[in-house]
Amino acid sequence: MGIEGTTSNGDKPILDVEELFRLYGNDVLRMCNVYLRKQSLAEDAFQDVFVKVMTRSDSYRGDSDIKYWLLSIARNVCLDYLKSSYMKRTSFMGDLLDRTKPQSEEKKRVKPLPGNQVEERLIDAMDTGNPLLDAVQNLPAKYKDVILLRFYFDMDNEAIAKQLGITESTVRSRLMRARAKLKDWGKEE
Repeated sequence: MGIEGTTSNGDKPILDVEELFRLYGNDVLRMCNVYLRKQSLAEDAFQDVFVKVMTRSDSYRGDSDIKYWLLSIARNVCLDYLKSSYMKRTSFMGDLLDRTKPQSEEKKRVKPLPGNQVEERLIDAMDTGNPLLDAVQNLPAKYKDVILLRFYFDMDNEAIAKQLGITESTVRSRLMRARAKLKDWGKEE
């Protein structure tokens, strides 16, 4: 069986969750890791995503790419985790501990990004744990979402607009503003 079949009356698609897991599991886990930045929480969120897919597969209407539907669920699950009181407590403690640790000279000296290198450095940061990811994580949510979907999940503006429920021109505007903020990243001091 493929990813989708149909019910006996032909109405709604039936999803093969095992096939979805095999095809898109890495993308879902990667999104959870990027949003939550803690492996154990990302794995919990990853499981929650596929539990939701199993229990609510009837919510997939079949009018969009199934990968983007899954990533939308993953994003929402991660946002729920970030809103939880547990995350607020652990995040506060982590920030407090980070402030008490001495920073290496390399991390203190952050170089401003030249105009057209923002995208290349951003893509490198996603895979290597570069401190630029911290800058992305500290962007306002509306900018962070478009940056992550564009450069980490390689979505085009149309797909991002559909995913976030905004217009393509809003996507372009947010990308432009996010790039500007990232260009200025490190210029403080």
